[in-house]
Amino acid sequence: GVFALAARGPPSSPRPWPSPPPKNTSRACRTRLHTCATMDDDQDMDNRRDRRERPEREDRRDRDRDSMQIANDDAAFVLGRGGMTKKKIERVCGAHIDLNEQDSRIDIVGTDRQRRLAMDYLNFVMQQRVGPVNIDPNSDRDDLTVLAIPGDCVAFVMGRGGQTLRTIEEEWSTLMFFAKVHTGGATNGETLMIFGNLRARRGAELKVMSAVEHKKPGHFLRFDQQRMPESLAFQERCRGDVEPEDSDWAVDTIPLSNDDFSYALGAQGSTRRKLAKASGAVLEYVGMLACVAGTKEERKRCRDYLRWLLKQRTGPVAVEHADRDDVLAVAVPPQSVGFITGSRGETLRHVERLTGTFCFTSSARVGEETEGDAVTHHETLLIFSHDPQARESARGEIEDRIAEHERIQRGGAPSGRFANYNDRMDDRDRGRYNMHGRGGRDGGYDRRRDDRDRYDNRDRDRDRDRDRDR
Repeated sequence: GVFALAARGPPSSPRPWPSPPPKNTSRACRTRLHTCATMDDDQDMDNRRDRRERPEREDRRDRDRDSMQIANDDAAFVLGRGGMTKKKIERVCGAHIDLNEQDSRIDIVGTDRQRRLAMDYLNFVMQQRVGPVNIDPNSDRDDLTVLAIPGDCVAFVMGRGGQTLRTIEEEWSTLMFFAKVHTGGATNGETLMIFGNLRARRGAELKVMSAVEHKKPGHFLRFDQQRMPESLAFQERCRGDVEPEDSDWAVDTIPLSNDDFSYALGAQGSTRRKLAKASGAVLEYVGMLACVAGTKEERKRCRDYLRWLLKQRTGPVAVEHADRDDVLAVAVPPQSVGFITGSRGETLRHVERLTGTFCFTSSARVGEETEGDAVTHHETLLIFSHDPQARESARGEIEDRIAEHERIQRGGAPSGRFANYNDRMDDRDRGRYNMHGRGGRDGGYDRRRDDRDRYDNRDRDRDRDRDRDR
C-alpha cells in the first residue's frame, strides 16, 4: 500500500517524485519508484511526440496507393542486385515501392506526382530488358535532361558493366540510361537520359560532360582566341528542362591553369568534393574549366572557397570574415597549430571530411591581453560551411584537439582516439627506426653486412684453394 501511494503521488503533484526518495527507502523500493516515474515520463514524451507528428500525418493524407501487374522476368529486373534498382527508383521519384514477387505485383505509395513518376521509371527500366527505350524529348517533362554523347565516348561513360554510370546515379540520386529519341534525323552518337530533380540532373550532367571531355578534349568547351577555355558549350535543352522563373539558378565557369587544376582537384577528387559540400553548390571540372552550379548565394560561396584554396598554393591567405555568415573563427595557440593541422595537414583534412567543412588558418593574428604587459598572439582558424551544424561540429573537434594538446604538454598521456592515433605513430616509428628489429632501417643494413661477410669468407676460401694447387 505504501508503494502504491508513493508511486501514485499526491493528486496535485505533477510528478510522482519531485525530489529523490528518502535515504531510508530500500534499494528495491527505490528501483520500483524510479521505474514508475520513468514510465510516466515516457508516457508524457509519447503524448508530446504524438502531438508533434499529427501535422505530419495530416500532410501525408494526399498520399495514395497504385498497383501494377508485371511479368515474372520483369520482377527480378526491377528489383536488381540486392534491391539496388528498386531503391534507386524510390530515391529519384520519392515514392515507396513494394514488390510482391509471388503475385507479380508492384504497389506504389506516394503523392500523385510521385506515383506518376514511379510508373514512368518502372516502365523505362522494364523496357531496357527487351530492347532500347524510346522517349520523346519534347514531351514537356520537367524531370528530364537529355545529353548527346559522341559514339566513341559511350563505352567510356558507361564503364565496365555500366559501373561508371551507376556510380554517377548513386552520387546524384538520378536515373540514367541511353535511349532512342525522336529527332527526325541521324545522329553520330547516342542520347543519355538523366531523370531527377534540377540539382541532381545538373550535377550528373556536368559529371558526364567532364568524363567526355577527358576522353575527347574540346567537345563541350568554347575557347577564346588564345585557345583558352572560357565557357561551356551546352546543348539545346528539352522543352521542360528549364530553371524555375523565380529562381536565380545558373552555372558559372572559372578557367584554371594546369597547376591550379591539380591542386583544386585533390587526390581522387577529394578537394573538389570538399568545396562542393561546404559551399552547398555543384562543383565539377570540365577540362580545365571549373563549373559552379547552384543559386546565386551558393555560387558566390563556392567561388570564394575556390579562390582562397588556390591562394594557399603560393602563400598564406588573409580573409576578412567579419561580415560573413558562413564562418566560425577559432583562436588556436601557436604551439598547438602543428597538432591541429597534423603532418601535411592530414589531421585538419580529416576534420573537414568528418564535418563537411572547409578549414584553413588565416594569416591575420589575434592578440589577447594577459597578466602584465605581455600580449599572447593566437592563430586564427577559419571554419567555412553553409550548414551551421557542420560549422559547430568542426569547432567542437578543433577545441577538443586544442584541449588534448594542452593536457599532453602538462605531462598527461593521450586519451581516447588520440591515444590510438599516437600508438599507431609509435608502431610506425618502431618499425621504421628500430635498430635491432628485423624490419628496421638498421636491421636492413645489418643484413647487408652479413651478406658481405659471407662473400669475404668465400673469397678467402678461394684464395686458400689456389695456394694449395700451387
